[in-house]
Amino acid sequence: MSSQAEDVPLDLPLTVLGSVVLPGIEPAACLVRRYARALLGPGFPGLYELTVVASELFTNAVRHSRSGHPSRENGHGHVTMTLLTGGGLLRLELADQGGPGTPRLTRPGDDGESGRGLQVVDALSLAWGAERRGSGTVVWAEFPWPGCTVPQAGG
Repeated sequence: MSSQAEDVPLDLPLTVLGSVVLPGIEPAACLVRRYARALLGPGFPGLYELTVVASELFTNAVRHSRSGHPSRENGHGHVTMTLLTGGGLLRLELADQGGPGTPRLTRPGDDGESGRGLQVVDALSLAWGAERRGSGTVVWAEFPWPGCTVPQAGG
């Protein structure tokens, strides 16, 4: 979980704006972006940042969980993307079918070819984190909801 997550209250009432189940294949990342644009509208402030983060988290779910494993009964698994709002925040959640662990921020070497995605998520979102739900993993990221002030922890 990002160190930023401690700044966001966990007891916010959230309303689901929309949810979609996508196939666990990397080319479906374009559907994640398309769904967010359709749901929020092309003029939504921060839409670019949200779609970049959604794409990254979706790709990670496919690469690092059972959602993208090709030996599943009917081919690949699935990833569920949900957008929620409440308390001045827009929350993006991507739920996969579980894997060996939960995502964590790393610092790859200069010559590393991967491992930078969560740094992008960390830089573009207010907070992010990961938690186990049942046999799966949910990775979430939060963004400001236009026109609202984000509540501060402890206040």
